Amino acid sequence: MTKIGKYILKNFIESFNPIFFTLFFMVSIIYFIKIAQITAIIKVTFLELGELYIFILPRIIIYTFPMVFFISIVLSLVKMSKDNELSVIFSFGVSPNKLVKIFFILSLATSLFLLLNALFLVPISKQLYKNFVDIKRAEAKLNINAMEFGQKFSNWLVFINRSDKQNSFKDIVMYSKDKNKENFIISDMATIKNNKGTLNLELKDGKAFIIEKDSIKQTDYKKMKIYNNKNLEITQKKGILIYWLKALKDKKRAKDFATFVLVSIFPFFTFLIAISIGVFNPRYERNNVYLYIFITILSYYILMYYLISINPLLSLIVVPLSAFATSLIVFKRKILRRY
Repeated sequence: MTKIGKYILKNFIESFNPIFFTLFFMVSIIYFIKIAQITAIIKVTFLELGELYIFILPRIIIYTFPMVFFISIVLSLVKMSKDNELSVIFSFGVSPNKLVKIFFILSLATSLFLLLNALFLVPISKQLYKNFVDIKRAEAKLNINAMEFGQKFSNWLVFINRSDKQNSFKDIVMYSKDKNKENFIISDMATIKNNKGTLNLELKDGKAFIIEKDSIKQTDYKKMKIYNNKNLEITQKKGILIYWLKALKDKKRAKDFATFVLVSIFPFFTFLIAISIGVFNPRYERNNVYLYIFITILSYYILMYYLISINPLLSLIVVPLSAFATSLIVFKRKILRRY
């Protein structure tokens, strides 16, 4: 890359970083509030809150990165235009196509990164988030406390004498009754474990009694597992391909797919407009930069959401073509004719 290219890229990064981290922080706070609301239903530790936040990071990126990228191109070029740096660069015979080449590569790489994030990381993180919450809810329903009566695990009444730590108990008595028999289990130690979405109570070093009308049977055991009668659905087993193929039948999934794709390609199909807004001559032109940024982003997103609500597949064709055509027209009229 030439010195001019490196200088332009340096200005872009200087504009990008503060805007991105500010917006990223604001959106993160919103999602943290949503995560905090879950604590009213389930118990989570501080580390588990961090885990939930990691699960939502791909969604935060997809909602912040495209707009920040567009705004950063505009503001970096506006700064260079106001300082007459671009005028000097063009006066040395450097074509505006130099800017196009730099931001073409950068916007293409950005859109590819966003597509990877949207089509792979977002569904995986959503599934992991859902599984985490479902498992925690199930564990909350199966929460067993020491020295409390009337607690149940599956079809068993459970009494715990003492608890060492979360989901680990000592001196357990369990009771269940069928039509013709009663079942007693005593155990020195028990632990609630999650095995691929199936919660079970693992008992160690105890005795099991079956009391029938005319007999009592006893069994000594080293280890026994009692499974909860309700299993959890582990959605990540479905895989990414199956997740998105559902869009062929599920309208909501189709809308999600179209939204993620169109938001991801926003940087690539609008970078020419960003260049057109940012490049101007401060002596002869009055640049309403923030108004143009607002109109561009708003127009793209309104058209995108409107067409997605009508036909998600149609939106994947019309929105990119419209953005590309508009970008070319604006760039030719505002930049190529003058520079």
